[in-house]
Amino acid sequence: MSLKITPKIILSISLAGIGMAGIVAVAFADGWDPRFSATNIGSIEQTRHNLTLSYNDNETAKALMNGARNNYGEVCVYCHTPHGANTQINAPLWNRTINNASNYSIYDTPTTLGLEDRLNLPGPSSLTCLSCHDGTIAIDSVLNMPGSGLAPGSNLSNTAVGSSNNAFLDTWGAAGNPGGGHLTIGPELGGSGGLPGCNLCHNEFNDAAGAAPDFSLFALGTNLRNDHVVGITYPTTFGPGIDYNQPEVTIAGKWSFFDSNGNNFAEKDEVRLYDSGNGPAVECASCHDPHGIPSNGPGTEFIPSFLRISNSTPNSNGIGGPSGLCLTCHAK
Repeated sequence: MSLKITPKIILSISLAGIGMAGIVAVAFADGWDPRFSATNIGSIEQTRHNLTLSYNDNETAKALMNGARNNYGEVCVYCHTPHGANTQINAPLWNRTINNASNYSIYDTPTTLGLEDRLNLPGPSSLTCLSCHDGTIAIDSVLNMPGSGLAPGSNLSNTAVGSSNNAFLDTWGAAGNPGGGHLTIGPELGGSGGLPGCNLCHNEFNDAAGAAPDFSLFALGTNLRNDHVVGITYPTTFGPGIDYNQPEVTIAGKWSFFDSNGNNFAEKDEVRLYDSGNGPAVECASCHDPHGIPSNGPGTEFIPSFLRISNSTPNSNGIGGPSGLCLTCHAK
């Protein structure tokens, strides 16, 4: 889904002062990039999900980031609000515009035999992630901004489901703060208000030039048939010949989870299956925690790509390792 951009754009970015001479360009599919200053240790503040920061040490690059979105100056507000949350989704104090689940193209039986009667549309624990990563909703499209949330005298509000109300988002700039361009992740997916998306700069060409890492992988689009299936009900029969492992704990109407430490509590580093009405199902948050999971206990670097379990190195408890996340569910 990469945006095709001519070398002229690479040159213009370098002239703007973002180019980083002497750094070898390497594509990091997991999003961890040594050219940037996020430590990925401690909290979400030190990850790419902190949308208040650029993590590019170049001041010009930081200024350009402020032109891509409203910098609300608070980490949590891009997803959560203590009051007036989005009532159109069953998600904790959700502060973002979401897409309608029916707008997504999901796996179908002609190409995915064996999934009959288990396929469903994405549930709330996928729609939250997709509200940024489907590339159709502005990354700063919140319902409530910090403080009063509106410019003085404004009676505008944002849209709970569908396209962002950019007039509402513009009130942040009118309140004396630098307004953003309200960009989506991927311009090829329909940038908000016709504007280009983050991939205008974060593409494979600028990655190769050492100017900006390629974020194309993170722009999933609304066609989910080339990604791990979400919304699919997990099997309920287990044993010999069944290709799935049985979760240790099931709480009817809520979730099932793989209780690796046996305490009957769903820890952040344990895979879980969310029940949105059709039984426990695989969703984006089954495998990913957007706040970050330490790789080997408190104070250690988060597992790349916000995964709950490492697919490379096991922790001190022996959890994870090659295909560790995959083999949590899949009995192969």
